[in-house]
Amino acid sequence: MIKRFTQTFSNETTEESVERQPIDELSGDETRHALDYLALLDRETTTENIEWAAYQLQAEDVDLATPMETLKERGELDKRLIAPRVVQDYPKFQVRDDRISQVLTVTSFPRKVGLGWLVPLTLADVDLRLSLHVKPRAAKDVRRQLQKRYTQAVTSLSVKQKRGRTDTYQDELERQDLERLLRNTIRGTTKLYDVSIYLELVADTREDLDEMLDRVEAILAEQDVDLSPVKHQQLDAIGSVAPLASDTIDNTHPIQLEALGTFFNLVEPSIYDPEGVLFGFDDTKRPVILDRYALSGHSMAISGKTGSGKSYFRKLEIYRRLLADPNVQCILFDPAGDDYPRFAQSLGGEVIRFGGNYTVNPMDISPPADAEQENGDDTYALTIRSVIEMLHTHFDQRDGMSAGEEGILIQAAHYAYISKGIILGEFDTYARESPTLDDLIRGVNVIAAGGLEAAHEAGVIDGVELGQFQSYGVPNAEEAELGDEVGPLHGGRISITDTIVTPTDHHQELARSLQPKFESFKPGGINHNLNGQTNLDLSSRLVVMDMSSFADTGEMPLILHAMLSWAYLEAKQSPYKVDVTFDEAHYLLGRPAARDLINLYIRHARHYEAGLTLMSQTAHEFVRTNERREVYENCDVKCLFYAESVSEETADYYGFSTDEIRFIQTAARGQDSDYSECLLATSVHGRRRLEIRSGPFEHTVLDDKLDPWDWLAGVEGIDLAEGDGTPRGASFHEDLEMTDLPHVMNRDMDLQMAMEADHEDVHATELNDVVDADQEIDPDGGSDAVTNGHTTEEP
Repeated sequence: MIKRFTQTFSNETTEESVERQPIDELSGDETRHALDYLALLDRETTTENIEWAAYQLQAEDVDLATPMETLKERGELDKRLIAPRVVQDYPKFQVRDDRISQVLTVTSFPRKVGLGWLVPLTLADVDLRLSLHVKPRAAKDVRRQLQKRYTQAVTSLSVKQKRGRTDTYQDELERQDLERLLRNTIRGTTKLYDVSIYLELVADTREDLDEMLDRVEAILAEQDVDLSPVKHQQLDAIGSVAPLASDTIDNTHPIQLEALGTFFNLVEPSIYDPEGVLFGFDDTKRPVILDRYALSGHSMAISGKTGSGKSYFRKLEIYRRLLADPNVQCILFDPAGDDYPRFAQSLGGEVIRFGGNYTVNPMDISPPADAEQENGDDTYALTIRSVIEMLHTHFDQRDGMSAGEEGILIQAAHYAYISKGIILGEFDTYARESPTLDDLIRGVNVIAAGGLEAAHEAGVIDGVELGQFQSYGVPNAEEAELGDEVGPLHGGRISITDTIVTPTDHHQELARSLQPKFESFKPGGINHNLNGQTNLDLSSRLVVMDMSSFADTGEMPLILHAMLSWAYLEAKQSPYKVDVTFDEAHYLLGRPAARDLINLYIRHARHYEAGLTLMSQTAHEFVRTNERREVYENCDVKCLFYAESVSEETADYYGFSTDEIRFIQTAARGQDSDYSECLLATSVHGRRRLEIRSGPFEHTVLDDKLDPWDWLAGVEGIDLAEGDGTPRGASFHEDLEMTDLPHVMNRDMDLQMAMEADHEDVHATELNDVVDADQEIDPDGGSDAVTNGHTTEEP
């Protein structure tokens, strides 16, 4: 049977040695199985091959140790390893059954190791057995030892500095490593392990063994790993390698948990999207390069307490996205006006302090896109609902809105659109000039005056507007009294209710009760910026909408609702990617129509290449009700930064473990550390712990108190012009790479240049810049590994 199995994998089978099952003796099923087997092996379906395949498939059941080795074969091999017939012992090798073997051990590790650093060794063309021994250390003993070592390191460094010695670089690195390791050990976010690594090389001759050793040493030398034969203990060392693996040599090294993860292929696959940007580093210190636009919804939710680093992270992602993708425009809505304006100015972006002469029209309408039509979404009905809900938000601050008043507003909104020639269901009319709130208010006044003709007589509307409605087949008051119905659009007639034509006394009373509530939308009112045609002309790739003028007015929910509607239309109409961010998203999450609009935005985002980012203080804001949870579900990327507590609803939503809750409650905060931490969750990659770091120039761009040009002047030697602080054109350092500071002033010019440039080159430049920047900052010394018995980090 072993012979048959061996023949299956042999490439040197002769005609005489091949056994077959005569084709005449095969049943239909046996023939079909033989044909399937040949197709699997990509072999011709000749008679000889069919007979051969049938014979192989009739072999006895074989217990396999590996796909290429039976259990019996493995047992024979292990027996020869454990109890060879002949053994000759030498100081650096031994001869076992006419084959030469040598056991080696790793004597020192590099200060930093990367993921998969042992992979080249396992792929080397040598006969090698790699054995790892891992034993956890007791946390209590580790803390005590680290405290002692840290005290010694600080004392030694202090003594050297007092004596004026300059050879303290390595001592300072060791102190930083010990400090970080001690802090993480006390927090319970890491552990230490004693690890031994042994390699057994097997060859036929001494020359072959020496060649193998040279190759292995060359591979490990590239990783800065020292390797040495186990001298005068080769026989004992056999017990440290498989199959015995009892670590008889006990050559252990302390390894931190994160660095230990790089030894194995058992860690989660890395997150790397070719068109993505660097989000941070996972808990095995691998870079997380994520492309939101490769996911289904393109949208993200960020939560975290003030000072946790969430705003810094958002600015960092935007900055890197601007570098990587010249075809993107970022729009941020900042209710406080204290986080993002300086950031936009640093990059030459545009800051719009909403108020003054700027206007956004909440009644703007556009024809439904193909995706909306496929889903049965009519933008007319959606806009009507959005406007009514926005007014609901407004009236909630002013004695609320009754059901009757809401009905009057709906009819007034219909009146406004019809007055502009926009007819429900006729999509081509949606491209006409949209009405404004003045038109809706006029509709309320029409009802309050007693209908169309009464309003004309009272001077509320002119004859042209009255004639327009009559041209649509709307009856006059006399015809309405005679019972003429106002039917659907047919033969010049449109669907409109009697409330507009001949309102009842009750309708008129409701309309009159609404009239005073619109005072804030009139010229000089606090909300006059929402009454008029939209006049925002966004020419920059980075726009910050400073909403701080509404911060203490109680109107923020109303304003942000209008801005959400405008942003959705902007994303639909733009031929480019639009990345929209709303800080303090709780203003939107509390309103049903705003949630509907958010879900609509996210559902259709992939059709417009648009992204939406919602930011709030806690994840609880997103999950405390089923309606809010639907919004959260639609966000493909979620980032949870530091929070003092994790609500039961949040923990249940994610199914958090105790360790994950502890991580969120103890996550590093940007205001207290040189980096921040968050829990990243995506719809594709699951959950990862993320460490967010920035390079020194990135930090200068992102920090509101720092000036990028001052940094360039100090580091790159740029001569700044007196007075305005701008660089003199002739004084740039010839090696200065200005790709670090994206020019975002002119979107149209940038987009034209982007279409002429090779996107892959742009992306490669961004990745190199980001990697260089992250290598430069390394304020904490990198990531955890070991060197010569000292715990250190891996990148």
